[in-house]
Amino acid sequence: MQAIFAMEPSSRNSPPGFCIGCAHVASCQAGGYGKPELSGLRHIVERAAPLCDGEYLYRPSTPFRALYAVQSGMAKTVMVDIAGREKVLAFHLPGEVIGLDAASQERYDNAVVALGKTQFCRFPFAAIQKLANCQTNVQWHLMQVLSQQIRQQQLNSGDYPAEERMARFLIDLRDRRAALGLPAERLPLPMSRADIGNHLGLASETVSRVLARFRDHGIIRIDRQGLDLLDVEKLRQLDRSLLRH
Repeated sequence: MQAIFAMEPSSRNSPPGFCIGCAHVASCQAGGYGKPELSGLRHIVERAAPLCDGEYLYRPSTPFRALYAVQSGMAKTVMVDIAGREKVLAFHLPGEVIGLDAASQERYDNAVVALGKTQFCRFPFAAIQKLANCQTNVQWHLMQVLSQQIRQQQLNSGDYPAEERMARFLIDLRDRRAALGLPAERLPLPMSRADIGNHLGLASETVSRVLARFRDHGIIRIDRQGLDLLDVEKLRQLDRSLLRH
């Protein structure tokens, strides 16, 4: 997988608010960026060069300079330990923020990798700090985002049955897409079964077996691009079981 770090500083070459007219602006607005108190973010955003499947937005130890948001496509955050083993920490949808975990440091600890063709928006951190001094809601919004990310990692870290973990994963994707104004009953899955299993602490074979069981019970329908949720309530029952533990 090839690393690409070249950025197109569009905010210097186009008028502020270039995201007006973006086909994916509804997702960002649903994520909170359409709020008047967060309007300043539109004036500091830059568009990063598009990445293809498997290309890196940044790698571990890359100097921390900015936060990012997925504009279109999907991405994954990966932690690499000293033995070179990878752990998939999160999958990111359009409108979601990436890189907050590095805000207190000078370098990113993790890597972000594109899943399929993916476009990112870049928010220079120095500009965010200046903006937060006069728009305090920016700080609060970023704290909420970080809190949600921590909670999600906690839910995925428990030793729960495979069916419950998979139900939580699918319901979480579904609810996040709904909150961002994206089609919620259809879930694109550009990540591999191995990536899903790594994220959930399951073998890729177990992921395939659980999805097959969900399919055979009429809960989902699967094709090469993703899956359709046919019985969301059944998945929520399994999800609630996990949350009760």
